[in-house]
Amino acid sequence: MNRLAKRLYNIAPDTVTLTFADGSTVDLSMHHAEFFQDDLEAEGETDDGTTYRIVDGDDDETLLAARESDDGWAVVGDVTGVEVGDS
Repeated sequence: MNRLAKRLYNIAPDTVTLTFADGSTVDLSMHHAEFFQDDLEAEGETDDGTTYRIVDGDDDETLLAARESDDGWAVVGDVTGVEVGDS
């Protein structure tokens, strides 16, 4: 099971800070985080109302995040860290 996905699941519904492979971060107020068998599906929102969707990648190490825009969903990148966010 993906350790980052499990950590996100354990923190939600509290605010979560995601760190991406490029070093950028985002704080999300979590709407939900659910496991379907071993695969995580989660969704949260930034303070400005941007929605992010977080899902497991193709292996037990990858966690991907996508941001909703007017054109649909755009992959932001690989999540490398999950921490309790600033509420």
